[in-house]
Amino acid sequence: MNRQVMNELRAFYFILSVMENRQNDPLCGSCAACARTVGALQDGFIKFESGCSPRKKDLPEEYREMFKDVYDMISLLGQPEEPVRQKKAGNCKLPEGVCFTKAALELFKKAVG
Repeated sequence: MNRQVMNELRAFYFILSVMENRQNDPLCGSCAACARTVGALQDGFIKFESGCSPRKKDLPEEYREMFKDVYDMISLLGQPEEPVRQKKAGNCKLPEGVCFTKAALELFKKAVG
């Protein structure tokens, strides 16, 4: 099986796990950056999955299970009704230039090339 497909699947699994965690955070869960990231990941996974769908049956069992887990994670991720730009609103006290969501997204982008 294509190593690129397996690595990209692992990257989606990683970042969706992070985003699932962030949604339980009092600030990140209602943050506009988090909401944008979740939306982009949902769209990105649909494109990824459709591109490798014919080859999924060739994946090792643990990767087919990972696909199922990713589907579950995506279905559980919600969007806040009114996202807040937490830094701009003065709520997020992380240092300037530091955002957990954006840092995870950058790592994801590096992993998928």
